[in-house]
Amino acid sequence: MTYRDILVEVDADPAAQDRCNQAARLAQAFGGHVTGVFLEPAFAMPRTAAGGAWIPPALLTAALEAHGAAVKRAEQQARAWLAAAAQTAQVGCDWLRLKQDLTRRFIDCARGADLVVVGPGRTSQRDFQVSPTELAFGCGGPVLVLPDAAEPASVGRRVLVAWNGGREAARALRDAWPLISGADRVAVAMVSPRLDRTDVSAMQQRFERRGCKVEVFVETSEQASVSDTLRGQVNGWNADLLVMGLYGRTRLAERILGGVSRDFMNDPPTALLVSH
Repeated sequence: MTYRDILVEVDADPAAQDRCNQAARLAQAFGGHVTGVFLEPAFAMPRTAAGGAWIPPALLTAALEAHGAAVKRAEQQARAWLAAAAQTAQVGCDWLRLKQDLTRRFIDCARGADLVVVGPGRTSQRDFQVSPTELAFGCGGPVLVLPDAAEPASVGRRVLVAWNGGREAARALRDAWPLISGADRVAVAMVSPRLDRTDVSAMQQRFERRGCKVEVFVETSEQASVSDTLRGQVNGWNADLLVMGLYGRTRLAERILGGVSRDFMNDPPTALLVSH
């Protein structure tokens, strides 16, 4: 498995420039191609000062024209960031503009990609058009969630894998092997009260058979907070990528998403590769 087709969500927020740069670097590393996806913001119907739903036709026309101009400027900026990133990395790129039924259309596009790069689910900088959680549940492949913060020097040099023995964790680990294989250092955080030393040995052997040395951190306390434990490992070990399974169900995912998954999708402590 490799990441030849990389899809990146791009808008006019400055964090999108970082996503373009990271996506282009990954395309360069894997001999791939990057596609930018611009999600056209929906038009917000203006209301009168009194709060009513009706507005004069002239005012509506002006509002539509202003919205169209703002969308055009945003797309031009986003597209320029992608083109610059692709040129610097010397990789091919193309562009998609989606409007209406954005969630379904974005998921359809993502299903044809090897990797999708998006921002987090909650941010003070922008209102996301498509929930990254819903995208990860629906696309059937790995999703790389980059924090809305200063661009890290790298993604995937120090990889920490969250492991509890579940199906979702196994899927995420398989989907992350292209990045794990090229990492400088790899560690596994095994967080589950059911783990024993046999599990640790089997995990070490799994990595060794792929020619990869791995450090293993074990937390079996039933009182330990999984979220706090993983955040502590990320910070203490200086991980620049956390690999973890996404828990929950596709329908009503935002409501019944597992606590750790919700926490990390909304506020990732570092770049986060998830898979469901």
